[in-house]
Amino acid sequence: MIKKYVTVILVLFLATAAGAVPPAPWESDEIIGKTAPDFTLKTIDGKDFSLSTLKGKTVLINFWATWCTPCVDELPSMNKLYLKYKQNGFEVVAVGLDSSPSKVKKFVTKNPLDFIVLLDPDKRIAKKLYKVTAQPTSYLINSEGKIIRRYFGEVDWSDNAVQKEIQGLLK
Repeated sequence: MIKKYVTVILVLFLATAAGAVPPAPWESDEIIGKTAPDFTLKTIDGKDFSLSTLKGKTVLINFWATWCTPCVDELPSMNKLYLKYKQNGFEVVAVGLDSSPSKVKKFVTKNPLDFIVLLDPDKRIAKKLYKVTAQPTSYLINSEGKIIRRYFGEVDWSDNAVQKEIQGLLK
């Protein structure tokens, strides 16, 4: 728990020092229960991808960065979660927030992921639409397109409680 708060404080300090004003942490709570904002970003292959193409599916959106140790640490269990439930209408969308898209591409080449990886180098989607204040932050979206949960910080996606929550949303 302390690790999460230290991460938040560090991110807020660095963003403020760089002249950027991040969204307030409580702003991300305001979108829970609302329709997930649609967006279009580039895949690591340079193709456009819109969240709306996953309409009718349960979706986990994860905002992460290659330089973020907790982000990188949770990716293997997230990948296993995706592989376990993809046949049941479950999708994972990982949005890389590195300022250099080539770092995300290089990381994914070295550490293959089976789910969709997108690029948000200017953090436009993360900050403005999803009010992300620190990485990793994930949102669970039900098949009706409503955001039902925010996961803040590193998550063990193999955890029984997390898996039951996701199972409860699947068809």
